[in-house]
Amino acid sequence: MDGYPVHYVSHNLPLVILFGLGSTDPKPRDSIEERYPMLLEKGIYISSDLPSVSGPAGQEILDCFHDFDARDAAWNNRPGKGKMGAMGFTYRNVGRAFTLPPHKAKPPSEFPPPLTEEGVPRRASLTPVLHSPLSPLSPESPLYPDGIMSSFWFAKHQWLLPSALVSFFNFSIDPNSSTLQDNKLKTEINALRTSITTSSYKFRLIVVLVCEDSGADPYPIDRVANIRRSTSMDSKSLFYLPSRLSIIETQAFVGTILASIQPSCMEYYRDLSKHARRKRNRATVPPPTVPPTYGTSQTLSAQGWTVRYETKLGFFAESRQEMDAASRNYETAYESLLDRDVFESIASWSPRFDETRLLADVLAIRILRCLLWTGQTTSAVQSWSNHRASMQDLVDRKGKGSGTYGWEAWEARWSAIMAELIDKVDVPIFHVPYQTTRSETVSPEIPDIYAIPEKAFSSDERLPPWDLLHHEGYWLRRSAQKTKARRKLALSMPKEDRSSPGQSPASQIANKSHLYDTYLCPEPHKEYGLPGHTSFDHGALLIRTFQKAASQFSKRHQDRAAEKMEFEMAREYMRSGRWEEAMDLLKPLWQKLSWRREGWWKLVEEMSWAVRACARHLGDGEVLIAVEWELLSDFNFILALTPRSSWQYDILKCLDGLDIEEKPIVNIAYDSTAPSLSAVFAFRSPQGRVGEPVQAQLTIHSHLHATSAAIRLSEFALSFEGGLPALIVVDHSKQNAAMDLSKGSTLLYHIAFDKASPELGTISPSSSVFDITEPLSGSADLVFSPGIDKVFLLTIMPRDAGEVVASQVCLSMREELFDLKVVVPLRDHISRINWWLQEETGLLREKLELEHPCSITILPKPPKMQITFPGLRKAYYTDETVEIQVDVTNEEVEDTDVRVVVQLIGNTQDVPVIHWVSTSHPESSNEADKDSLLPGTNIPEYSLGRLASTATRSKTLTFRALPETAEHTLELKALYHLISDPHTSIVKVETKELIFIRPLDSKFEFVPHIHLDPWPNYFHADNVDDETTMPKSTGIIQEWFVAAKLNSFALQPLFVQAVRLRVQEIHYGASCQIASSVDTSQTVVTLDPNDSIDRDFRVVIQKQTLEDRRSSILRLELEVVWSLRTDGANAVTTLIPVPHFTVPFGEPRVLASVQKSEILAPLVHVLYTLENPSMHLLVFQLSMDSSEDFAFSGPKIVTVQLVPLSRHTVRYNLLPARKGTWIRPRLKVVDVGFGKTLKVVVTDGCTGEKTGLAIWIDEK
Repeated sequence: MDGYPVHYVSHNLPLVILFGLGSTDPKPRDSIEERYPMLLEKGIYISSDLPSVSGPAGQEILDCFHDFDARDAAWNNRPGKGKMGAMGFTYRNVGRAFTLPPHKAKPPSEFPPPLTEEGVPRRASLTPVLHSPLSPLSPESPLYPDGIMSSFWFAKHQWLLPSALVSFFNFSIDPNSSTLQDNKLKTEINALRTSITTSSYKFRLIVVLVCEDSGADPYPIDRVANIRRSTSMDSKSLFYLPSRLSIIETQAFVGTILASIQPSCMEYYRDLSKHARRKRNRATVPPPTVPPTYGTSQTLSAQGWTVRYETKLGFFAESRQEMDAASRNYETAYESLLDRDVFESIASWSPRFDETRLLADVLAIRILRCLLWTGQTTSAVQSWSNHRASMQDLVDRKGKGSGTYGWEAWEARWSAIMAELIDKVDVPIFHVPYQTTRSETVSPEIPDIYAIPEKAFSSDERLPPWDLLHHEGYWLRRSAQKTKARRKLALSMPKEDRSSPGQSPASQIANKSHLYDTYLCPEPHKEYGLPGHTSFDHGALLIRTFQKAASQFSKRHQDRAAEKMEFEMAREYMRSGRWEEAMDLLKPLWQKLSWRREGWWKLVEEMSWAVRACARHLGDGEVLIAVEWELLSDFNFILALTPRSSWQYDILKCLDGLDIEEKPIVNIAYDSTAPSLSAVFAFRSPQGRVGEPVQAQLTIHSHLHATSAAIRLSEFALSFEGGLPALIVVDHSKQNAAMDLSKGSTLLYHIAFDKASPELGTISPSSSVFDITEPLSGSADLVFSPGIDKVFLLTIMPRDAGEVVASQVCLSMREELFDLKVVVPLRDHISRINWWLQEETGLLREKLELEHPCSITILPKPPKMQITFPGLRKAYYTDETVEIQVDVTNEEVEDTDVRVVVQLIGNTQDVPVIHWVSTSHPESSNEADKDSLLPGTNIPEYSLGRLASTATRSKTLTFRALPETAEHTLELKALYHLISDPHTSIVKVETKELIFIRPLDSKFEFVPHIHLDPWPNYFHADNVDDETTMPKSTGIIQEWFVAAKLNSFALQPLFVQAVRLRVQEIHYGASCQIASSVDTSQTVVTLDPNDSIDRDFRVVIQKQTLEDRRSSILRLELEVVWSLRTDGANAVTTLIPVPHFTVPFGEPRVLASVQKSEILAPLVHVLYTLENPSMHLLVFQLSMDSSEDFAFSGPKIVTVQLVPLSRHTVRYNLLPARKGTWIRPRLKVVDVGFGKTLKVVVTDGCTGEKTGLAIWIDEK
């Protein structure tokens, strides 16, 4: 909003004056105070003799107030920086003195009496009516007698007249001077209140007492209360600020002050609105202080006073941030201003015409701000357009017309104002989530470029696009366009109109004043002065505007518009001769130009010629060659680059006239320029095989202008992704052969390739990506004239299988003055591609039906190597050492060199490690038989060496199977090549599934037995000869039998050599001894499939000490040694875990054993052994139940007392009633002390059931 008075267009905020804060030096008067009418003569001067609050404390308070200054905050009702919530303030620090503007102007020195209608003075002696110094009724006012509004009135309320005054005073806690200081404070505060009351201004007074003592009491309540009572101020008007506060606490204190004055500030501007509204509602116009001079002068009309009052009402409503009301008042003032009684009545030659036009602009700006504040974006655009149309109509009818540079300057400024308003208001829909650039191809969120209409417009109403609010870049671009139109009109002014006023006769000056509109713009001699005189810098203004517009377009990813703005900016640099700045803009822009991708060739051509001009002036040979390459192009026949008839298109002569010290080396990416040469590649078929020739064609099209000189390539390099080497074709044409070619023809060349020389290998564009360690080279005629297409037929021999893609071709020119490389990517998706055939009648083309013409799948050469596994079993066993024989048979017609790679693949984490069994072979040499690892892996590799045709070689691999069941895949690869073709590798893969099962399993049974040895005596101590003798186990002994039933799951017989029970671990202080019931050390047992064998083991467990009666946990495992061979070779040890067994030592037991009588056959003796391993005397009551199945002798009911650590046996003789049957004696044993029935545990000669003991009686 340059060109308008600052206070005329600034956002209205409540003004708060900071009195007595900061430096004690008097503040210098600013420009407003110097120029304000009668401020220095009749202004109300307010000052204080007390020192200001300075130092670190004062500066900290001042900084906190500046943090809440909303002068630079966004013009909206959203909370933000510098605002107290949604409300903002502005501050002015005046020190200890300032001047309030006067209410009335001074009376005139001579006051003529009013005249009658006949011109006779009246006899009445009236005193003059005084008005404000800014009123059109005061002679000292700049508006006298018919002006409407002045920027001084806005400056008065924005800078001179506050809504609140915050006065700061030092406050000391010194008890010796506290009374004196308090009296001074009371006097000064009362004097300040009196001055404000006398001035008749009703702004709020706030007093802040700042404690200046660092070690003071936090809050002197009595003194502060006394000052409040004496000055008639409440707690919301007088504040006390303690010392030693942090910055956070000081900010909170300032926030408290602003919160307390906010309601009073709103009420202050509300009272001013009421006063202006009362004056507006008066039916008569107030009389002037002095009547205007008779003649042409006249007072302001009633419609003009309406404009004045409505403007004031809008200003006060805006100060209260009531934007709806402010908008209505401003719109009323604007409509009244354009009324025929106001604007139409002012002559265009009068200075009041430009003043009124300026006021119309200000009202329109404030209306736009109010509408954008309230979110009425479409209404704002329509208001902007309406004001522009109204001003154009007014200028055309009453002014100099809209065909002058002055009107275009106003149009540019009016568009820039809209962009600035959008930026200041911070319209939410135009928020940019983060700073993005055009280099970022993907953005998480792209901002909107225009705002949708507000709800006041119906959704069915179709609005033109120019009625929608667009972002700032749109308006800045329009401003730049108008500035260019302004410059064009200025440059068209005749020389006589551009002379300064002192050099032109008065008649010419008068004539120029009627021709040129100079509203808010320079005079003609300053707009475009004569040579040697200063002129307005249109270029600098355009550069700033284009730069801002480009930034806005770039943020919203409108790349083409942003590029256009940067291009226009570079043009302005070129126009002003700033070639380096222009090149800094154009070079990166030209290389990544989106217009080229979109096919906007006319703009591309303009950009290219501009880049060439910059490169020529700066002597940049690399850029000059690159842009010359593009200017040669006639790529698009419909929208081609237009050739210049007077220009010689020859890239070899583009450096003529330049003094270049170093030879330019230019690398051009295909997409960065319009192509002068393009390339198309295609394979003949989508598949090929290793060792078989593959045909392909590379077609290079010439897109040179018809008048261009021919291009001679030094060579081109074709690169592949995959198993093909790079192909290099060099030029073998004669120097003048290019001019002999007929234009518009297609030529076919057959290329034969050999190994390339090291010099040719260096021309590849991307040696770090493609494998060209051994490129192939050929030669052909590489001279291209306009319209020439050359087809190169390539025959390639693939050596490796896989997917091969032709990626790019590098076109190279190596000349005396420069080197040029153009990298052309080969596109794999082409709608139509031709295959050229050489016939007797000429070249014929055939359409290729290939989905991916640049890709080919190279299949491996079919292997003829046979791999077999003689003697492979269906299943193998865990823990077994596996040996597998591998036979490799060469069925190729030639001798081969063979390597064998083998690995096990399984679903388990651990995989067995394979080793090759070293065996000598009569057909292999020591150098060939090698057992090693595949490079970079742990996979064993074995070299079989040279293998003759039809020969077979055997090899054995071995590994140790895992102890767990698993399934693995045995993969064996034979990697070989023919002796005659070492570059072609052939692979034969053979896989077999290997199943590993567990050969043996076992079931276990734990049976208690009665240990025959006596228990240790608690009252007898073993004699220990010396202290060094290790003590023996002296605890309780228990005997158990472990019965193992060994089952075979093998598929063939197993020869079991040994079965042993071993102790893995025993817990809680016990020792264990194990003995087998059968001696199997010298016996080999044959275990057939699905058969089983039984083994029993005697386990004796004894506690280490007699006092230890804890249960012991016993962990055992069964070790089985077996073999698949009768001689026991390759024996395998299988460990079968035994379930954990808990041996109780602390509980009493009842063990039952049976002995058959040797005297009487059916008679059996049943022995019940009671054990008391505890340290208590236990009493057991035994009762034997009678039965019809047998008769017994022994106690029917008996009580047995067992001392601690003792056992006792009760014997019963049972005579069964019949033989060949089961008898089931029922003995009930009850622990009397604990009332617990003990379970009878069976041992030898009997069987246990759920109901108790069972004894089988033989029939014999």
